[in-house]
Amino acid sequence: MKVWDYNIPKNWKPKTDEAWIWYLEKMIMTGNLNRVPARMVRKYWQQLRLDEGNRLLFAHYIARKK
Repeated sequence: MKVWDYNIPKNWKPKTDEAWIWYLEKMIMTGNLNRVPARMVRKYWQQLRLDEGNRLLFAHYIARKK
């Protein structure tokens, strides 16, 4: 998948699993959590490549959003 994060339109929505993983990792790593849907983080949790701090933060976030 080839997506340049500095040139995507504001109304762009991920459509594939690969796009969702890229989008969630990008939003989490940049701290832009307003548009991070908890259900999608839960769905792709095992595939996300996050550092330990972000993984702990989102484990707590997911538990509170149930």
